[in-house]
Amino acid sequence: MGSALLRRIALFHTVSAVYRVQCWVDGDSWKIDARTAHPRARWHDQLLQQLCHPRWGLPVNVSHRFCRCAEPYAPYQWGHTCSFYFDGHNTGVDDTLYLRVHASPEGRDFDRQIETLRQTGASEDWMARAFPRCAIQHHDQHYQAERLR
Repeated sequence: MGSALLRRIALFHTVSAVYRVQCWVDGDSWKIDARTAHPRARWHDQLLQQLCHPRWGLPVNVSHRFCRCAEPYAPYQWGHTCSFYFDGHNTGVDDTLYLRVHASPEGRDFDRQIETLRQTGASEDWMARAFPRCAIQHHDQHYQAERLR
C-alpha cells in the first residue's frame, strides 16, 4: 500500500484543495491526515474518485464514509472532519487505508502556512484553490506592511 500511495501522491496536490498531508502506518493500515483551509472540506470527493479509480487508482473501495459537509443544511464550521475508511478489494483486508480531511482549526489565520508554501514555490493557481481569497489577501497585506516598516 505504501508504494501505491507514493506513486499517487500528486493527487493530493492536483485534485484536492488540501495544504498539508501527513501519512503514517498503524499496524497493517495506512492513515492519512489532510488539512484544508475551507470551512467545509472541499474537493475530497474528487480525491476519493481518483484514489479509487478502477484503472489508475489504488486497489481499494470506500467502505465507510462519515461526512456531513455535502448536506445542504450542514453548518459551516471550522474544525469539521470528514473521515473515510477503505477496504482492499483485491486483498479482502478491512481498513487498509483511512483518510481524514479536516477543515483546519486555524480558522482564517493562515499567514504562516501561506508564507511557507510560497517560499517552497507553490503556484498562485494552486494557492487560490487551496486557500480562501480573503486569507491570501490578508497575508499579502500583512507582508506588504512588514516590508514598509
